[in-house]
Amino acid sequence: MFETSRDILNISISTAVVVLVIFLCITLYYLIANLKRINKISGQIEKGVDKVDNLIDLIRNKLKQSNSYLMLLGNLVEKGLDFFNNRKQEKREEYENNDKKNNKKTKK
Repeated sequence: MFETSRDILNISISTAVVVLVIFLCITLYYLIANLKRINKISGQIEKGVDKVDNLIDLIRNKLKQSNSYLMLLGNLVEKGLDFFNNRKQEKREEYENNDKKNNKKTKK
């Protein structure tokens, strides 16, 4: 079967090449599988970042809208307080006028 040592060398080299090719194929398979997982994870991260971006935009818009509503509400509260203060002042003046009239009547 083996006539020279060169035949043994050629068989051992061919066996080593076959083992090396099998090892490279397995390594390439795992590399591709890992790259696929990394791609999937990066896609999920991108979706998450987009959702956070949309949430931030929504919050920003809501704050801008609520800011205008708060300004209107603040004006409304201010006018309401002015109304009640004026009303209180009018009642106080009315009470003082009635008190003065009653004092004049009792002095006569």
